Amino acid sequence: MKIILASQGFTTDEIENEVSLIVGKKAKEINIAIINESAYLIDKNKSKRWLINELVNIEKHIGGRIDFIDFYMQSIDEIKERLFNADLIYIVGGKQHIYAKLFNKTNTINLLKEIASKKVIMGTSAGAIVLGKQIQSERFWKERYNCKLSDFKYEDLGFVPFNIIPHFMKEDRKQWTKDFFKDVLQDNPFEIYAITDEQAVAYIDGKIQFIGGEPEIFGRNI
Repeated sequence: MKIILASQGFTTDEIENEVSLIVGKKAKEINIAIINESAYLIDKNKSKRWLINELVNIEKHIGGRIDFIDFYMQSIDEIKERLFNADLIYIVGGKQHIYAKLFNKTNTINLLKEIASKKVIMGTSAGAIVLGKQIQSERFWKERYNCKLSDFKYEDLGFVPFNIIPHFMKEDRKQWTKDFFKDVLQDNPFEIYAITDEQAVAYIDGKIQFIGGEPEIFGRNI
């Protein structure tokens, strides 16, 4: 299994190069299938300019065919054919619970698990978070999102035995400091990697690889 959890996608040449090595093709030859439903369902009053920037970076760094997968409009057979026709499955950010509901509602979790055993899957932000284990710290959900874990509970895909905090120390998120995450995640039973928009964490056949430098690490006994 080859899974890449990123913060903002192809923001650097290093990320492009490492993804190319993981896929086993030159970046200009990689065919990509993009899953994007979550971004469509974000509040209408929130700008989607970030999505345009992310897609521009894909076009800049990936030279093969670009396809979009619509889980609500396309049949499972068509979704499967389109996914298997790509070298890299790319799940854009948005809201992690929206993706979890999407995959459950369309009965595609088993399909995604089949795809994950044969293709490289890369998620960004919420699209990366849903690939990992859901954070279990009650204080994290209360102090970061002002809700209970049970309010936000969903069936994660669990493709990797950890998770990420994306956009770490980005200008509009600097209130969520290293000390904050160290405090609220101290009881989480698995590791959480806080990555900047220039970083990613790859999980290649059970081995963890950091891209763009070593992230901050939180969780129990860290």
